[in-house]
Amino acid sequence: MSNEDSSNKNKSPDTAASSSTPSSFGQYWSNEKSTPFQTVTGGVALCVFIMTWLASIGFPVLCYVSIMNGQYVLISVLLVAILAAYLPWEKGYISGLITAFARNNTKYYEKCSVIYQSKESVPGTGNNKEEQRPMLYAVHPHGAFSMGWSLLYCSKTMNDGGVRFCFSPVLYASPLFRLWGRLVGTPGSASKASMIGYMKDKDRPNHLALPPGGFEEATLTCEEKNRVYIKKRMGFVKLALQHGYNVVPVYSFGENQTFWNLQGMWKFRHWLNGLGLPAILVYGSWFAPLLPKRHPRGLKVVVGEPLVLPTIPNPTREDVKAWHDKYMASLVKLFEEHKEEYYGPEIAKTTKLELW
Repeated sequence: MSNEDSSNKNKSPDTAASSSTPSSFGQYWSNEKSTPFQTVTGGVALCVFIMTWLASIGFPVLCYVSIMNGQYVLISVLLVAILAAYLPWEKGYISGLITAFARNNTKYYEKCSVIYQSKESVPGTGNNKEEQRPMLYAVHPHGAFSMGWSLLYCSKTMNDGGVRFCFSPVLYASPLFRLWGRLVGTPGSASKASMIGYMKDKDRPNHLALPPGGFEEATLTCEEKNRVYIKKRMGFVKLALQHGYNVVPVYSFGENQTFWNLQGMWKFRHWLNGLGLPAILVYGSWFAPLLPKRHPRGLKVVVGEPLVLPTIPNPTREDVKAWHDKYMASLVKLFEEHKEEYYGPEIAKTTKLELW
């Protein structure tokens, strides 16, 4: 890291994103030293996100139990959350405070950095944002609780660039998760119909972010392996071809080291994933199992070069496969280019990206 970078390495993403930018990158932000108070604050921010994630899965059960037991105060709170999640409203002072709080999640880790490999991969660059071709950010790996994804979701760069982050339809339908998502960023559903609707909407910035591996990729999470579930995931490439999107590979180094996850029983667990259910059994930090481990190497999110796709309204299977192969090659290339910087030369020699 250059002297210019190190002088800004402990600033928030709001201030450091534009100032600590090595010439080889489109944008670079880094946080390498946090005070104990900042670490605790970051942990609380992450805990709120993870607890909201878990509560969202069990929201129907929570509502049923509350009604059956006559918990009218809790029922009223849940009703308010439902209305706030689905009714239209504009962001203001309260959402600004919550967003600022959520951005503290970066300070929890031993190290944390975000790299945009080129200016073309930064959303909303240039004098006229409308001139930038829409991009679909494909974020890997999903991980147990998507720590790299949440880091990007809260970031000022993605928020200001108008990037809509597309979550599992199950999570997006949950009022708790939907409300949290609307307060912090711009959420959406990863269902095919919703994705098509977002891509056709030309009246607003329509950059999108998606974790293509989904729950299946979360199930594969392993501390000793770097795995992505991508070989059968061609739908996002087809949509990008049909609607004139560039696809940007994104890899979160260290995501697999945030939680221990049970291995094996892949067929059964992927069957559960097919039902829209997560199939993970995880353990994080020793002092708080639902918080990610604070690995010395930290978390490093690399946003790669955009893969420029042609616009093909009715792509053939061969078209989709050809461009899907190119996407997988660009993802592997991104991993290979940055693995040594993250893992060090010795570990990098034997570290490979597994494509499932």
